[in-house]
Amino acid sequence: MSFSLYSVSGRDFIGRHKIIEELVKELASKNRIGFSLSGIRRIGKTSILKETKRILEKKGITVIYISVWSIVPLTVDEFTKIMNRATISEFQKKLPKKFKFEQLLATGAKAITTFLQNLKLSSNVAQDLEVSVSYVRKESDDVEDAIKRSFSLIEDLSEMTGTKSILIIDEFPSLADMTYGTKNQKIGTQIIQLLRTLFEDFKHTKLVVSGSFRDTLQNLVAKERAPFYKQLLLRQIPPFNEDEFEEFLKHYLPELKFQDNTKAQLYKISSGVPYNLQLIGKEIQHMELKKIDKKILDKVVCSVLKKEGDYSFKEFVSSLSPSEIKVLKGLAKSPGLAPIEISRQEFVDENSVNACLNTLEKKAIIEKIKRGRYRFTDNMFACWLDQNSL
Repeated sequence: MSFSLYSVSGRDFIGRHKIIEELVKELASKNRIGFSLSGIRRIGKTSILKETKRILEKKGITVIYISVWSIVPLTVDEFTKIMNRATISEFQKKLPKKFKFEQLLATGAKAITTFLQNLKLSSNVAQDLEVSVSYVRKESDDVEDAIKRSFSLIEDLSEMTGTKSILIIDEFPSLADMTYGTKNQKIGTQIIQLLRTLFEDFKHTKLVVSGSFRDTLQNLVAKERAPFYKQLLLRQIPPFNEDEFEEFLKHYLPELKFQDNTKAQLYKISSGVPYNLQLIGKEIQHMELKKIDKKILDKVVCSVLKKEGDYSFKEFVSSLSPSEIKVLKGLAKSPGLAPIEISRQEFVDENSVNACLNTLEKKAIIEKIKRGRYRFTDNMFACWLDQNSL
């Protein structure tokens, strides 16, 4: 069985039965309900979103998927271009005449109205395209109208074709970093607020968002002053449970034999994170192992961290403060240390340790076991930290 470090769907999609069932049922229903999915890095949010998209499309629902991280540079004109391209592509089969967004970009300003009329689109759809294309081509500087029309294009196409549609925005909190103009002015917060206002009135389109940084996503959807407060159902994506872990092993490593308590050790070291299991499984396959014990598993994990650790975690660490790194290294060396013990071991002021622990918990890097006791949400990250000097 081949392993993948990218999102998976279809027959290679494992577990997550309850959340997929809920997403599909609610998004396909007449209810005006959207979702916000949160979870630690590489927990499988994108795979869940893409599997949901695949199933919904089988039901005749149009799903537009956008990952904010794929938009480079994160500017209004680039976002508008990608949004429109994705929307037209997904509605292609339902439009009266096939065309691509690039055809609009290549059509002269004076000819675009005639071009759109010849496509036999509704007046709202034609206007959405004309306004947003004008902005992308720098023939207009009305940034708010361009964004509004880009989002409205989905709703207006849904109305024109008599279909339901879903807009999925992956890594939604990063929208706050969007800029516009030659001076790269920040406009992301206003766009998020505009999106909330638009979706209050949309009748044919539902919204699903996701994010890795728990506290940042909560500021957008969960807190009382958040733009999407009480607008979306909040769902936390947990690691694989033991049944899903067994399903993973049966699908990807059906012939592997475990000795002693090694299977439980694999579950613990991976933290049930699908990405970690893919990495470890790939290495087991590469080493052509047929059976595995704790000693061999330790070698496999060390090999994975040596090959992939820097790629997986180094950039992640660059976003942390020196004090946060010291606190994490203290926890990695001695799991379950109390704040006062971390302070003494890492030579960091106790108040600073407590502040770091609070911030790291909000970032979902660690979680509280009980008062004054924390653990990593990803044990592979803990192992990598313990093995590297930063």
